Amino acid sequence: MIRKPVVAGSFYPGEEEELNTMIDGFLSRAFKKVKPEKYRGIIAPHAGYVYSGQAQAFSYTAAIPARAVILGVNHCGLGEQVALFGKGEWAVPNGQLKCDGEVGEMLLTEMPSLKIDPLAHSQEHSIEVQLPFLIRRNPGVLITPVSMYDYSIETAGTLGAAITNVLKKFPDTIVIASSDFTHYEPAETAEKQDSLAGEKILAMNPEGLNDAVQDNHITLCGLGPIMTLLFAIPGGKAKKIFYDTSATASGDSSSVVGYASYGIM
Repeated sequence: MIRKPVVAGSFYPGEEEELNTMIDGFLSRAFKKVKPEKYRGIIAPHAGYVYSGQAQAFSYTAAIPARAVILGVNHCGLGEQVALFGKGEWAVPNGQLKCDGEVGEMLLTEMPSLKIDPLAHSQEHSIEVQLPFLIRRNPGVLITPVSMYDYSIETAGTLGAAITNVLKKFPDTIVIASSDFTHYEPAETAEKQDSLAGEKILAMNPEGLNDAVQDNHITLCGLGPIMTLLFAIPGGKAKKIFYDTSATASGDSSSVVGYASYGIM
């Protein structure tokens, strides 16, 4: 099964050369400011590249090993609550990446409530937009796409524990949580809200992050993926790599979306 792109030409360029040129420009600017790190996990934005591509590039200063578990948001609500794509490949304009059968099978064994369901991935952009960056950093990486619609702390903890065991067996794996931060607030408000969430991420505190988001009404769309990442790497050390808002691209600070890049060592 080949999963074809659904947001090529809208969220990012639909032509290979233009796409690679854009990504390479983002990465070049990021590498001028930060050194590459061997993170075990990263948080990366997933909006249109015009808005979030530069912030996303800071996430991808991470060295990309042989395998990547990608935790995405199910904005559409289609299919299973927590869905593994299963066997096959994902195509984007600058290449194709194969799904990792070994990691996928292990996750299914470790978490019985996880189901194979390509439908949950069929119209979703949050994982797709990570792939062009992954291809530029390591075109041979094997991917394990997991879509989340269930954001409960219990589900994040269960999936995180399953991924912990994957990392023990396959240490050459990076975990990617796809998430944008505050949506459609004034820039000053967004930065304050996202700082509250960031404090809990830096403390590696998924329960605290859940409470902060709920108590402060933070419109962070990837809460499930981020909590899962934090659960997956107990004892890890988090680092804030970059933060920006859509105002940088749009010039409109009255209603912005926040984009944050974090690395987990």
